[in-house]
Amino acid sequence: MDVGSLRQYLATDISNEKSLRNSPQQERSRQSLETVLRVCGEIIDESGHAGVTTAEVAKRAEMAIGTVYRFFPDRIALMLGVYQYMQDQYVALCIEKLLEANPATWQETLGIMTDTSVLARRTIPGFKATQYRILGDEEAQEQYLKGSKGFVAAVAGLLAQFDFPTDERWLVHLNVAVELSRALQRLAFDASPDGDAWLLAEARSVPIGYLEGHLVPVA
Repeated sequence: MDVGSLRQYLATDISNEKSLRNSPQQERSRQSLETVLRVCGEIIDESGHAGVTTAEVAKRAEMAIGTVYRFFPDRIALMLGVYQYMQDQYVALCIEKLLEANPATWQETLGIMTDTSVLARRTIPGFKATQYRILGDEEAQEQYLKGSKGFVAAVAGLLAQFDFPTDERWLVHLNVAVELSRALQRLAFDASPDGDAWLLAEARSVPIGYLEGHLVPVA
């Protein structure tokens, strides 16, 4: 299984471009940044997005509030950083699961990625809550969409090894499939803390069926 496109996605730090005030260069700074983002996830799990304040993050991370501001100029930038951090955790987990399973078709590959997303919602603090789009302004929206586009392109690159189309039209179809799965997963976890089984099965099958339908040549 060639997971090169997903590794490339992880190597391209989208959040650094506008969210981070200063990109960490030393290991100690990188560890501090990861602590800030991990603590944000824990707070979101406990009290929702409203509970994330710079002061609370600094307190929970046991660091000076100036350290948090060194990375993120404001709360919106912090939330974008958290979203990208959670997305990176998910993609890294996808790489692990795909290499373990070595799927033989694009359908199996997407199914594994959906199963991994469900696992992330159950096990990574804050991941489930960050899958709801909560953005403060147009700039934040632009940054979110850029990250989403990069992820879809990485998935398209992953599926290309199964002769899956990669043109712009198919990127749109793939984006629809990704959003379908996310929406059904959100409904599943709104219905039950562990995820409604029927809705999770739909989150796995509906996007694949949608893409299979569009792969049929038009008469």
